[in-house]
Amino acid sequence: ARVGSFGRTRHSSSPASRGEMSAASSSMRRAVARGLRLSARGGATSCSRPEMLVTRGLSASFSSSAGARSASSPGLFEFRVCSVKPGAMDAYLAACASHAGTRARLEPGFLGAFRTSVGGDVNEITRVIAHADYDARDAAIAAMRADPAWTAFCDSTDPLIAHETSEMFLPATKCLEAVAGDSPSDADAEARWRDFFCSKSEKQKTNPGVFELRAYQLELGYNPIPKLMEHMSKGLPSKLKSDTEKNGLLIGMFYSDVGRLNRFIEVWRYDSAKNHIAAREAARGAIEWRECVGHIAPMVQMFDTKLTSPTPCSPVQ
Repeated sequence: ARVGSFGRTRHSSSPASRGEMSAASSSMRRAVARGLRLSARGGATSCSRPEMLVTRGLSASFSSSAGARSASSPGLFEFRVCSVKPGAMDAYLAACASHAGTRARLEPGFLGAFRTSVGGDVNEITRVIAHADYDARDAAIAAMRADPAWTAFCDSTDPLIAHETSEMFLPATKCLEAVAGDSPSDADAEARWRDFFCSKSEKQKTNPGVFELRAYQLELGYNPIPKLMEHMSKGLPSKLKSDTEKNGLLIGMFYSDVGRLNRFIEVWRYDSAKNHIAAREAARGAIEWRECVGHIAPMVQMFDTKLTSPTPCSPVQ
């Protein structure tokens, strides 16, 4: 069987939280017992004419992916980090460009691909993929492995990749509910991401912004993640309110289910690095947000942030 860029990563950890994933827990345990034989190629996509892929394929993919989830399932979000060999990035992106249509066809939950600019490995690309549940992910992988075009893509990119990791996350729905607007979809992690994409003008869709990935590693135990989300839900509205110029846009919040447990990730978008700095400076004056940080800090073992740029065919730009 083809290994591909998912690799054969084995995860022995149990889910971080049972309460928010009961619908998929039995499926997850079966996947963990199998060692999550991750076998399809994953890398960022790129194309010479991103607007073609945006208008013809990705909007439909977002809708079909969201519709596949049951009403009781919050969905799963896979963060797949690909490290490209030094000097091979251009060749890797060129190979991805030639198979952009294949990805749109086989991976309807593809939400974004981000290349690290500062704050981490600059040869690193982080892809985010939404799945209805673990069984849906298995089915997508099986379809990829059986597809000749995907096999050709794997053959062309295998020599270019140093290593790749995959971790599964659940949406931090409680936090999103605290900042939801008039639309109910604002509290749905995948719909929020999709609505952001659909609401942007054609110019904005093809004008890459700066995406910040903020990651918290919390202490061991069942309580840290629920406590963090409780504090976040109280402090986050003030942080967003402090950004009067709307320099930053909250794309999503997630916590780990399989992989490094008790890990929490925020994804933000800015039009530029200057906007990113302005939003951070404004947040320092938000009293409730500062109190939130004070409550969270004792639980945090490590915190890191990195700025990334979307690859040309990332659904969000």
